Amino acid sequence: MAAEPARAGRASADRSASMQWRLLDAAIAVLDEKGYSGTTTLEVQSRAGVSRGALLHHFGSRTELMLAAVNHLAQRRLEAILRLVRTQAPDTGRIEWAVRVLWSQHDGPLFRASVALWLAARTDPGLLAALLPQERVVGHSIRAVAAELFGPEVAEADGYGDALDIVIDAMRGAAAREVLRAPGSDDRLIRLWSALISDRVGLASQL
Repeated sequence: MAAEPARAGRASADRSASMQWRLLDAAIAVLDEKGYSGTTTLEVQSRAGVSRGALLHHFGSRTELMLAAVNHLAQRRLEAILRLVRTQAPDTGRIEWAVRVLWSQHDGPLFRASVALWLAARTDPGLLAALLPQERVVGHSIRAVAAELFGPEVAEADGYGDALDIVIDAMRGAAAREVLRAPGSDDRLIRLWSALISDRVGLASQL
């Protein structure tokens, strides 16, 4: 008899998790398309196909929903990178390969949604206060995954941390001006970033 309530509980939890994922995916899609000011909870619930009550059950405010959505997608992307490291990390050219993977994360809805939140936070103190702690956590996760990408020989070398910070900031700036970049400029940027890291850690042979 105890098995029936247990199965019912698991089914309910699965439905709840599925609904939450739909809301988070919808929030990212709307944030990417319409920016923070144009993203309403009504639009998100409509896009997700859930009721108002279901949205409020999971997320008490628009800010909470937006932050959860970006974190949700960021963690999925980071997990995908780790799987890539475990299955496709090359024996040679590790630095350039790692730089290419990092750069690939600056394209798509996650980055654009993140930029929308960063820009909105500049004039929204409540959003900024909520965003800063999450950004610290995500930043820590990015650096941990980057260490896996580059491998211990690079990640444990002197100068790596500063070089990584420079490259991540440069990637964000380059990605933010996507419409102004010349066609074919990505390969040039990747070579420059790879050379910077290689020079800083003293491992030119790893390019």
